[in-house]
Amino acid sequence: MPSITRILKRWDDFKAERSTRDTLHQEIADYTIPQQSNIIITRIEGQKQTEKLFDSTAIHSSGLLAASLHGTMTPSTQPWLSLRMRDEELNTVKEVADWLEEVARRLHLALRQSNFNTAVHEMYRQLVNFATGVLFMQERPLLANGQFAGFQCQSVAWGAYAIAEDPEGRVDTLYRVRRMPRRSIIDKWPKAAFPKEFVDKARQKPDERAEVLHAVEPRRDRAYTVKGPKPGSKNMPWASCYLLVSEKILLDEGGFEEFPYMVPRWGKDADETYGTGIGHIALPDIKTLNAAKEFLLKAAPLAMFPPTVEKDESVLGDPDLTPGGRNVVSGQGAMSDLFGFLEPRGRLDMTQLVLADLKQSIKEMYFVPQLQLQDGPQMTATEVQVRWELMQRFLGPTVGRLEAEFLNPLVERCFGIMARANALPPVPEALRQLGAMADIDVEYEGPLARAQRTIELTAQDRVIGFAMQIDEKDPTSDEKAMDILDIDSIMRDRANITGLPSKNVRGEEQVEAKRAGRRQARQTQEQMAQTEQMAGAAGKAAPMLKELQAAAISGQNGSQR
Repeated sequence: MPSITRILKRWDDFKAERSTRDTLHQEIADYTIPQQSNIIITRIEGQKQTEKLFDSTAIHSSGLLAASLHGTMTPSTQPWLSLRMRDEELNTVKEVADWLEEVARRLHLALRQSNFNTAVHEMYRQLVNFATGVLFMQERPLLANGQFAGFQCQSVAWGAYAIAEDPEGRVDTLYRVRRMPRRSIIDKWPKAAFPKEFVDKARQKPDERAEVLHAVEPRRDRAYTVKGPKPGSKNMPWASCYLLVSEKILLDEGGFEEFPYMVPRWGKDADETYGTGIGHIALPDIKTLNAAKEFLLKAAPLAMFPPTVEKDESVLGDPDLTPGGRNVVSGQGAMSDLFGFLEPRGRLDMTQLVLADLKQSIKEMYFVPQLQLQDGPQMTATEVQVRWELMQRFLGPTVGRLEAEFLNPLVERCFGIMARANALPPVPEALRQLGAMADIDVEYEGPLARAQRTIELTAQDRVIGFAMQIDEKDPTSDEKAMDILDIDSIMRDRANITGLPSKNVRGEEQVEAKRAGRRQARQTQEQMAQTEQMAGAAGKAAPMLKELQAAAISGQNGSQR
């Protein structure tokens, strides 16, 4: 049984270590993602959360970047991952290639049929603004017939969790607190030993919330036998327990085969645990923009409706400042001496320039110029390619970290869940004999990943075109530039890069059989042509043979005489 005191003490230590960052992230949330600004300020549901906002540039820009990451890394409309064996020779085996493609298809289908796309977009918004995102992935309860029922995903908001790393910098511990209605807590964990006071409160106030802490960390005391680890949820690699914080009781204890939380970080220094990213860098400009916008909104009415300047008791009644209003002035002297308007000396046009510069700076930090399509005519294919290459160049380091900290653990987790639920096709005999299940690599095929690999296609086109130009200059030469190119390998690479299904690509044995048949047919035709040629030559030679035979007979007769 886990030590409840140790877990609660560690949770308190986590919160203390995170407190300074919580203050900073509360400020970031106020200006960039106000709907998730309940970090150190507790607001009731439905309460206004935009008191500090005077400009929405940062909100729009961060939302656009999050949506673009979703659309380029894990798009919902197209497959974004494929599987390959690390041993390249196995990838040429038809049954292995078909099996890998079918597994990838089922993984993608299961993610699409779950709430993954909704939850991952929320996670991307956390990642863009706080530089750290968390996605919880678990299996839904099996159907009544024991079949796989799909995935259940959930994004975790900043302030509700704390993390720790292993010696290699990978997140291997996550504590997360949830505020749940008392009634829901009893329904979810009916076997827990709830105190009578808690049950009574749940009956009196069923919707009153209490904190439940979920702690996931490496299991340090796994039990082993001769055959390996002992089976059971309480002996899995990752320990999991749910605690009722206020009553300090254990609600449930179990485990996971894979770490169930994916924790990507935008960028991270060597000595820090949580990420640092765009929200931290852009915060000064965002706050300055909001302050300048607030000043402009306060100064603009003064320019549009300036205060009046009146000589004492020169205006009968209160001044009428409505359009078309009449002001009766008494006294003698020039009108300007009796009644006028005070002209503000502020330069509102300078404020507009400052606002424009700040907005542009914030948009550039969030890569908005690269994300938005240009106004006017539709971009050409070359312009689209250049845009994607720029995105890859700007987001290259971040994409690499996302693959390592988010996509790889995600695919590993999904593959493990579906394999244990028998939701994947049977393993081919070629893999079963080799025992190569641990050597499967994941390749990502989202628009951004494809844009990165299209450079290979361009290189192939240039080299092939150059080789053909050289061969055309000297068609009689025995040394062909095309001889150095492995056309079969190039064609298979192009099929893989462009995402052509493996069922449309023949295996090496099938290709060799087809080519052997073609060679046999060509040899047969050549043999038939030679036979016909010999037969034709024999037909032409027959009259000459007859004449020679006649001449020989005539010569013999002459000699006898």
